[in-house]
Amino acid sequence: MPDSRPDRASDPDAGPDPGFHVGPGSRLDPVHFVPRVVLSKEEVFGACQALADAGRVLVRVGGTAESDSLCSLFALLEERLVS
Repeated sequence: MPDSRPDRASDPDAGPDPGFHVGPGSRLDPVHFVPRVVLSKEEVFGACQALADAGRVLVRVGGTAESDSLCSLFALLEERLVS
């Protein structure tokens, strides 16, 4: 039997997803982060390239403050690569 529910991703008038609840009594468990994330050099190089590309685009469209934030993150990753 085909699913008659609207496709929420393509229908902005579909309203909130009844299966997704956030807040007190929600069915979502809290997220617990590990104290450290380990990335390979290739992953860090890829992240730095993506940050640099996004920073250039943001500067072109006038998002200099946002670009500065990306540059700070880029510098942090670059620093960790060489230390």
